[in-house]
Amino acid sequence: MRTRLAPTPSGYAHIGNAANFVLCWLFARAQGGEVVLRIEDVDRARSRPEFVEALFADLAWLGLDWDLGPAGPDDSESPYVQSSSVRQARYREILEDWKARGICYPCGCTRRDLALASPQVQHLTEAPGFGRPYPGTCRHRHPDEAGPHDAWRLHLPQEPDAFTDLWGGRQELSNLQECGDPVLARADGCFAYHLAVCADDTDQGITHVLRGEDLLPWSHLHRHIFTLLGGNPPSFGHHPLLGDADGMRLSKSAGAESLGALRRFGTHPEEVLGRILPVLHPELKRREDAISLSELLSLGTPLPANGRMKPSVSRESTKPSQRAGAAADGD
Repeated sequence: MRTRLAPTPSGYAHIGNAANFVLCWLFARAQGGEVVLRIEDVDRARSRPEFVEALFADLAWLGLDWDLGPAGPDDSESPYVQSSSVRQARYREILEDWKARGICYPCGCTRRDLALASPQVQHLTEAPGFGRPYPGTCRHRHPDEAGPHDAWRLHLPQEPDAFTDLWGGRQELSNLQECGDPVLARADGCFAYHLAVCADDTDQGITHVLRGEDLLPWSHLHRHIFTLLGGNPPSFGHHPLLGDADGMRLSKSAGAESLGALRRFGTHPEEVLGRILPVLHPELKRREDAISLSELLSLGTPLPANGRMKPSVSRESTKPSQRAGAAADGD
């Protein structure tokens, strides 16, 4: 089996990110599997070199290693870096193929256009995690009609999807179009998260994707993209998220305390591992004392004791930049 650590360098990693990094690492190592490190900086406007450098320092501090990935923060042309020329060329190749196959279309809708259309599409159901889906304004357009200011959207079929999540159990979606036709490439030429992450997982042989429960709704869309790429979807596991003292989700944008700050304050990595223990092994309580990575590894594969944990996903938890109904111009 092979899983991946896939940090986004849009800010400094916090303890919630550490929980995911450690969980993925333990899941692989406990089963003799491989770990891939991938830098998900496909949105270059939000990614900064200092965040990438900090990520490598954070992983070293936590004691995590990997089998495949960039050699260091300066290895920007690694095939495990989304902004590298080889990965950008791959995304472009996929997009051109899908244009030729007629399964994507040009879209010139701006945020203002979508806002103005909202009163006319009240009949469209807001599926949990997605928001109101893209109304299909440009779905009739042919690829030959594309202009210089158009984005590209994937035409989703009216098909159901179902799979078993490692934490959440059975997940069903009656109609893929509830996701809304997602943007594959913005008008500014930046490729979208959905395209990049599925292409990477396919090309890098990822068999297990472990991530936060806020991304659970998108797994139906991603499974469809995997089939379009000619591969088998990986197994998915969406774990609970760590919250702050008020129960709010930790996030970079909300200023969650970074791992670098914890290091500077003298916190030991073993103390961080004790704090994230409930995510790694839900049957155990948070420990105020330290626990080592080797102790965690001795506990076995980090899954709920009964193999099921129903995540509590709310529509508001999905990042706006990742929502399929986002505007084509990315403003």
